[in-house]
Amino acid sequence: MEKIVKQLAELSTYIPQSDRQNVSVSNANIGWQIDHSLRVMNQVITALLSSNPAEYKPKFNWRKSYIFFTKKIPRGKVRAPKGVLPTEEITESSLISSVEQANKNIVLLGNCEPNHFFVHPFFGQVNVRETFVFIEVHTEHHLKIIRDICK
Repeated sequence: MEKIVKQLAELSTYIPQSDRQNVSVSNANIGWQIDHSLRVMNQVITALLSSNPAEYKPKFNWRKSYIFFTKKIPRGKVRAPKGVLPTEEITESSLISSVEQANKNIVLLGNCEPNHFFVHPFFGQVNVRETFVFIEVHTEHHLKIIRDICK
């Protein structure tokens, strides 16, 4: 959880530069990267909190194993699902609000039963322990993009 809290703090530092873009790195600007990362984090935790732990059925998934082992998401290989794409104008205040919500949600995630889960479009069911890894890896992926935009 500590790493995710640090990642959230780092994301926050880039909010004033949300309009900054470097198309040689990404077609999306920093604000989009931050917004998407926070949407994923908040929606994943919300889905996990509403799940029924008794329905968790672990199943091997090579994609999940590979990403979780390497702790890297290949850049430009996957498109984000519609549900985690920004739908309205991204503003500094909306990003700040999303960061605040994410900080609250991370605390809630730490209080879940181990078999609470969410369903990922490529990985299938992801339990609480795996969710921490997923959020760290996904957020770091977007932080690397943001850092490269800023170079």
